[in-house]
Amino acid sequence: MFRGRYVHAIDPKGRLSIPSRFRETLRDRYDSRLVVTSYDGCLLAYPSAEWQILEEKVEQLPSFNKDTKAFLRFFYSGATDCPIDKLGRILVPQELRGCAKLDKDVVVVGAFKRIEIWDKTEWARVEAETPKEDLVATLERLGL
Repeated sequence: MFRGRYVHAIDPKGRLSIPSRFRETLRDRYDSRLVVTSYDGCLLAYPSAEWQILEEKVEQLPSFNKDTKAFLRFFYSGATDCPIDKLGRILVPQELRGCAKLDKDVVVVGAFKRIEIWDKTEWARVEAETPKEDLVATLERLGL
C-alpha cells in the first residue's frame, strides 16, 4: 500500500519522479504502469491492476444513468497510461498538469491503493482547511 508524503518537482518536460518507496510497492505488488487522471483538485495515479478493478466495476454500471455518464465524462475520459521509465519517472501530460495546476513543486501522497499528486501550495491549503476534529469523528464512525 502507498503511504507517506513526498515533495518533488516536475521538470520542464513534465516528468515527475515517483518516490522510491512507492516504486518499491509497485515493483513488489504490481508492475511499472500507472493510470493517471484528475479529480478533486489533484491527480490520482492508480497501479494498472487497481485501475482494472475500477474498470470492472464501471462495466457493471447502467450506461445511461446520469451519475455513470458524469463519471465517464469527467473522471474516466481523462485517464492516461503513464509508464514509469528506467529512472523512476512518469511523463505527466500537459492537459493533466493543467487540470491540477501543477507547475513545478508538487506533493506526492500515498493514499492506500492509489497515489495523489498535488500542487504544493494547493496541498498546504487543503491540509490547513481540513478540520482535524472532523478526522477524529470520521475515524470513530469507521470504527478505527
